Amino acid sequence: MPHFINHNLKVAKFRSKEICFFFFSKHVYIWYSTSRGDDVMVKRKPQYVKIKEYIIQNIEDEKYNENEQIESEHALCELFGVTRMTVRQALTELINENVIYSVPKVGSFVCKKSRFKSFDGLNSVTEDCAKKKEDCTSHVVLNELEEATALMKKEMALEDNKVWHVKRVRLVNGEPLCFEDDYCNYDLTGDIPLEVSSTSLFNHFENDLNLHIAFSDQQIDAVLAGEELGKYLQVDPVTPLLRVLSITCLHNGKCIEYGYTYYRVDKYTFNQVAYRRK
Repeated sequence: MPHFINHNLKVAKFRSKEICFFFFSKHVYIWYSTSRGDDVMVKRKPQYVKIKEYIIQNIEDEKYNENEQIESEHALCELFGVTRMTVRQALTELINENVIYSVPKVGSFVCKKSRFKSFDGLNSVTEDCAKKKEDCTSHVVLNELEEATALMKKEMALEDNKVWHVKRVRLVNGEPLCFEDDYCNYDLTGDIPLEVSSTSLFNHFENDLNLHIAFSDQQIDAVLAGEELGKYLQVDPVTPLLRVLSITCLHNGKCIEYGYTYYRVDKYTFNQVAYRRK
């Protein structure tokens, strides 16, 4: 038996075999020896985890819809044969993970789903919405030619001092999702019509201007909304936002776009698969 198994140990007999149960970090483990003499250790899933997985699976299978009430605590107790305390542990964790929300004296309800954006690919908001068959619109705040700052000229390696500045709110199904503050390389894009700024800039660059986007160097951090972004995104000024700096380049290495996108954290979740390198 592993040397660290020396506390909270329970021993039972099953078919003439000695089976040991032990508890470690809120989990139950089962240890026994096979007929060949091998030590086998099996982790037993806690009941509250099973309840969480049951609820999450029902949400994924669309047995529960957004803002729909799930089973009561009593019903879950009966279904899993557990105490109310175990059910409440599962529900509390799901609330903390923004999967469900609780209405006092009423019950638990399914939260609205956050949108997931993967760092594995380079897609615009318009392209993401098209895949999900959602309605994406833009409220353009600013669309004009400006002089580039010294920082912008350096970061974008501009030959000229001109940039086309676009500020806009991106809305999905009528709700503000993010605020984009982009500077486009005027040497490459020229004037960008208002009707283009209201749609996909990537589509305009690639299909109208025949420019081939290769990659975007991105950095992500968190900032407070402040008064201006709070107004456009319909959140409190002290609400945290995810800020993504993107420096987007063509296949020839020229920078076509430099800008920040501010995402509402209750509407967007970023997903990344990390690979271990040796």
